[in-house]
Amino acid sequence: MATDVQPKKDAYKRGEDQGRADALAGKPYADPPRDGTRGEQDHYANGYDWGYQQGRTQSEQGQPPNGQDQAQKLDLVVWQEGGVEDAPGGLGTTINVCVRTPNWSETVDAGEREHVFTAPTGFRWNGTVGAQYKRMDQTTGGNLPPVQATVSDDGRTLTFAYHVHLNTSDQDKDCIVYTCGLEAVDGAKPGRHTDGVAQIGTAPPAKLKAEVIEDED
Repeated sequence: MATDVQPKKDAYKRGEDQGRADALAGKPYADPPRDGTRGEQDHYANGYDWGYQQGRTQSEQGQPPNGQDQAQKLDLVVWQEGGVEDAPGGLGTTINVCVRTPNWSETVDAGEREHVFTAPTGFRWNGTVGAQYKRMDQTTGGNLPPVQATVSDDGRTLTFAYHVHLNTSDQDKDCIVYTCGLEAVDGAKPGRHTDGVAQIGTAPPAKLKAEVIEDED
């Protein structure tokens, strides 16, 4: 299983380095393709997203290119796993918001932190959120308590407080995954939207993306 994990880590690192380099060079966001299989292509794209966000932050704040101060090493990395699509009046879908430490292995116990997720244009949250730990070998664990989330009147904003801890034991290794129920709103026009946001405490925000598709019926 370890032989399957290392190429994914390497792909994520390549994507992260390329994303940071593009942002620091002032290049537009490349939006690497994903195939939804959680393979090397998806890991590269997720790494690119994170690296590009970090590069933009470094440029705006005048930080050194690698941002390797001790405080930043303890920041959380947040990203969306895979692609998401739904049609108005469809069955709905889920979006996975993942959280890890920068090098995957740091021990972090950040306590209870506010989570604020904004749905992409054309979508709304249905209020369901599940939390679990997912390891690099795709096994899961943690036996986490239920998430008590609230949704704004317009359905665009999902809010909850949750205890964030990683790598403090064998049960909370690698990353936390929040699986959130999402659905296309009635009347939404087909198209891909990238204006959603996942904000967890003081960690850099992550972009949330989803596509409104036509109802096949």
